[in-house]
Formats: sequence, structure tokens, C-alpha cells
Amino acid sequence: MTKSPSLRTGLLLSMLLAGVSSASFAQTAPNAAKIADQDFGRLSQDGVGAFNDVHQARLALFEGKIDEAATFVTDARTSLALAKTNGPTFVKAETALNSPGQNAVKTPAVPGQATTPIVWIPIDAELALGETFVASPQKSAAVVVARKRLEKGDHAKSLEAIRLAQVDVNYTVAVAPLEQSTADVDKANNLIASHDYYGASEALRQAEGRVRYDEIDDIANVNGATTVSSAKAK
Repeated sequence: MTKSPSLRTGLLLSMLLAGVSSASFAQTAPNAAKIADQDFGRLSQDGVGAFNDVHQARLALFEGKIDEAATFVTDARTSLALAKTNGPTFVKAETALNSPGQNAVKTPAVPGQATTPIVWIPIDAELALGETFVASPQKSAAVVVARKRLEKGDHAKSLEAIRLAQVDVNYTVAVAPLEQSTADVDKANNLIASHDYYGASEALRQAEGRVRYDEIDDIANVNGATTVSSAKAK
């Protein structure tokens, strides 16, 4: 049985270079950079694996591969248990998450607890060009270097290339509520055991649907001002 990744297991760099022109470079904001250093590449690898398994389990159930689905669910349960002890995790109310507009949802990840601080695990993240970005040869070259380093899995050096060139980027992390995700996967496990495969798939779908997003704006900040819109609690 082969696990084909359905989630990005590393941080993705979304860099669309347009409107090239020269720009002067300013000092990088140290506080914003420090936060980025702490979070960049610090996904919960157990959480990443768990949600990959959740997705693969749903696909297996859809294809009628029950034994494979059961194995994926078992692996997801193991990974979520490890995520709780291995970290990283952070505690924050869902209403305190700075969700980008296109990712904003009206239904709480955990019904009735939108304003209650809960434990989240970071399972995916993305860097994207900020609105104030103006391309230059140095910045374009930094993007190329960052992409190559990212492809090799070297997240820290990828960010360093971006920061040294003072490229304006935003950082968004995908997070999942740990306790409720664990409950969903446990429910799916029990439903598979009782041969309720549709119910198991729905439980896994709910787990995926609880994923939310938290954004830090302008982590390199070409203007030299600290404009961190959402800091992660550790």
C-alpha cells in the first residue's frame, strides 16, 4: 500500500512575479522575522501525516478498499496521539485566528466553542507575495533561490533567502483543532469496525472540514515597520 501525499508536507512558496521595477531595500523588521523563524518549518509533522492519512482513508472508503481505509485511520489515530505530545501546538480561540478572506468560514470548527481557547496543530503553511511587493533583479533571484531550497526541504534557508532580500511576503498556516480532530478520527475508526462505511467517511470529512487558517502579514516587511497581524501563541 502506497501513501501518495494529498497535503503539502512542507511549506509551499506561492510567488507570482509581475510588474517588475526597481525598488530600494529597507531594514527587515526583527520582531516579524523572529516570529516567522519560529513558525516557518515548524509544522506538526505528526499532524501533517495524520491529515494525509485521513484524506487517503476517505479515498479508500470511496473505492471500497475497506482494509486500506482501516489502516489509514489507525495510522491517523497514532499520529494525532503523537502530535499531542510532540508538538508544536498552540492555544487560541477560533475568533482570534486571522483568517484570510477567501478562507473565512461562518461555521465554527468546534460548534459552541468559537470564542473558547482550544489547542490547534499546524498542518500546512504557505508563503505568498504581499500586496506591496515590487520585483527587482535581486528580489527575483531570491525567489528562485528560495524555491530551490524549498524543493530540497530546507525551509529555514528558504525563508532566509527571502528575508535577506527583504521580499514582502505573507505567511498563512493551516491549523486543525487537536481534540475534535482526534474525536472525529476515533469515531471513524469505530464506524468502520461496525461496517458503517458511509458514516466513517462523513466523520473523516468533518475532520478535514475543521481546518482553519491563521495569517501573519508582511513577515519580511520591506517598509521596515513591524506589522504582524497575528502572532502564534506557543
